[in-house]
Amino acid sequence: MPFRIKVSLVIVALLVALVVVVPLVVPIGAPSGTRPLAEAVAQAARPDAGLVPVGSVELYTVRRPYSGPGGAPISFVLLHAYGSNAFSFNLVLDDLARYGDVVAFDRPGFGLSERPAPPDLGSGAGPYSQAAQVEQTVALIERLGLSDVVLVGDNAGGVLALEVASARPDLVAGLVLVGTPAYLLQQGGGAPRWVLRTPQLARLGPVFMRQLAGQPGEQLYTGAWFDASRITPAQRAARSVGTTVEGWDAALWQVTLAGAPPSLAERLGGVAAPALVLVGAAAGSVPASESERLATELPNATLERLDACGDLPQEECPGQFVDRVAAWLGGQGLSAH
Repeated sequence: MPFRIKVSLVIVALLVALVVVVPLVVPIGAPSGTRPLAEAVAQAARPDAGLVPVGSVELYTVRRPYSGPGGAPISFVLLHAYGSNAFSFNLVLDDLARYGDVVAFDRPGFGLSERPAPPDLGSGAGPYSQAAQVEQTVALIERLGLSDVVLVGDNAGGVLALEVASARPDLVAGLVLVGTPAYLLQQGGGAPRWVLRTPQLARLGPVFMRQLAGQPGEQLYTGAWFDASRITPAQRAARSVGTTVEGWDAALWQVTLAGAPPSLAERLGGVAAPALVLVGAAAGSVPASESERLATELPNATLERLDACGDLPQEECPGQFVDRVAAWLGGQGLSAH
């Protein structure tokens, strides 16, 4: 064999060893600045929030009771975006409570909800799959005794809202869908599933997720704002609370492994609940075409564009957000005002 070919084979063998063996033997430490979940919950010091057992997982749940006259005519369940948490809705809790009971919670893998470690999951996706999170949302609604529920979903939270409305139409009185990528999530791409589930990526995947605690995560957040200069230190701190919990990177990797939910395209016609579809105007907003198509394919939808506001109106322009929702509720007969 020519010497040049031998050298090439040695190089290839070394590269294979680097890719296959090194990830299995190089020590990988835990992310810095994390603490046990109980400590993180205590650190949040929210008298209106706590962990609520739902099935096999505890969900960090924020509650704001109805503040209007008589009994609550409706209940809001607020569903946060990817990489976010229930604190994203802090600025609208009191205003929405004038119209009904308000509940916001962290989905598993985010915020301050419980994160079962991968070895505890067996062969399934545990609480991190979309199907599991639909079940969790329904179980939480039933556990808290909520009725006439208006699901408010931001980004991936909007997709979850549509899934819940499709699965349990009897519980859902209305939908508010902000920058909801109902079709983008179905376009696929990325590495094949078998690659993601290799032993090498089982170790490296959580490390990749740690990028969300740095500049890439910051860009994801600021890109959803029309004017990122409005972001306050308190909002940045609230956004990053999930990265203070032990095992957050491994749990977020499990969310990735769970993959995109089944396509909604063939099921939207069965979502009878009235929907308010809000379109953001930031450079990083979900394309307007997504919301326009969604409003067309839902049987009873109203499409509205936000003024000088991105895909996080509950944070960037809470007054405009509440006004739009309140006007829509009145038009649908869902408000006592």
